[in-house]
Amino acid sequence: MTGTEWKAYVLKKFKRTDKDTELYQATTDTIADMRLQFDSEDYKEEAYVAGIAALGDYKFALPSDFGNIIGAITVIDTASNQDYDTLVKVSKEEYDERTPDRLLTSGQNYGVPTYYCIYGKEVFIGPVPDKTTYRFQMNYTTEAFTEVSASTTSVPFSDRYRNILRCGVLAELHDGLENFEESQYWRAMYTSGLSKIKQNDDDNIADDNNVAYNGI
Repeated sequence: MTGTEWKAYVLKKFKRTDKDTELYQATTDTIADMRLQFDSEDYKEEAYVAGIAALGDYKFALPSDFGNIIGAITVIDTASNQDYDTLVKVSKEEYDERTPDRLLTSGQNYGVPTYYCIYGKEVFIGPVPDKTTYRFQMNYTTEAFTEVSASTTSVPFSDRYRNILRCGVLAELHDGLENFEESQYWRAMYTSGLSKIKQNDDDNIADDNNVAYNGI
């Protein structure tokens, strides 16, 4: 739906025509919430990052539209065409404890990366890579989006999930008007709808069985 079509759809339930600004603001906020609540197929990306530029480097920037990482990061050596195990995600505190030598100007413990953490919109890898030819692959949800307005050409989630999105918007609108009972009703409808979407997405990405892949 366009922004104008979306407003007309919401007004079928809201019935007030003097709250356009609040309606679009509530739509933007609800879309942001939906994207945080579940890893929608609509906003999944696959990125390949070249990694470090020079020996001694130990971190690289996340994609500009990065939202949340999905699964693990895998690494290959483009020079030898060799792939390695996926990197283990650790906390920044554990990373600091395991890789204190990264801050040294010499005597660093170079090696094949085996773990990482995300901090300050960057990926810290350890140990400090012994090559500049490593390439990293990650799956993630995107985060970049714009404010919804009357001129929006395509309102996110207004194709398959328009009713659920409308429930969230109505909950926000009635909350702003202090119609708390009405807001609670639409909030419950919205939460129930999100659960259904998440279940659908889980079914889409689930394995056919629960046997873990062991590389053999």
